[in-house]
Amino acid sequence: MTNSNGARRARLPLREVSVNQDINSLPLRDRKRLQQRAALLKIALRLFRDQGFENARMEDIARIAEVSVPTVYNYFANKREVLVELLKQDRHDAQPLYDKVLANPPQSPAEALASLIHANVAIIRRPADKRLWREILSAVAKSHDREDDSFEANHRVFMRYIDRLLRHFIEAGKLSPELPLDIAADVIFAINSQNLRHLASSERSSPEKVRELARKQIGFVLDRWSVN
Repeated sequence: MTNSNGARRARLPLREVSVNQDINSLPLRDRKRLQQRAALLKIALRLFRDQGFENARMEDIARIAEVSVPTVYNYFANKREVLVELLKQDRHDAQPLYDKVLANPPQSPAEALASLIHANVAIIRRPADKRLWREILSAVAKSHDREDDSFEANHRVFMRYIDRLLRHFIEAGKLSPELPLDIAADVIFAINSQNLRHLASSERSSPEKVRELARKQIGFVLDRWSVN
């Protein structure tokens, strides 16, 4: 691709377009590809919810989107890659909620971290949402086979927010500087994961109940490191 002066203009790789970049600033061809990709992900999300991850096929995505099967494979190598992209999108959509907690955290470390977990699960309310997340969690458990895979990269995004909150409370004098940050972050992430699974599997659970339970669990974990 060249500009008006004949010089070659680098194209942004589709998968690496900055989430902060205005889509309208991209060339028309790239805008259309992004729109098609988003449409395919939306269809896949519905199929995973209604048919289950194992039963949904790339051919089904193509049929509903009214495109050829090779077109779907031009965007995603397989269903695992579709799943990774859906999780990335979910994490991206939740980040403004994470940032809101970081910008004005509650005074209590346990309350702040529980609020972060609440932000992570806030959209899982309706039976359809819970059914979808049961499918996603099951598929992730079967597909997450390496410590350096894309699921782990998505995991690290949330871990960074946990780490930043812990550091905030250490600097504020609310937690001891002797707190083992890596271990504490791992335990809090495990609390998040366990509560996410429970929320997805329980009709009675809600994001607010998750926040309250997480507050108690995290309070217990951090109690010995609290500075009075």
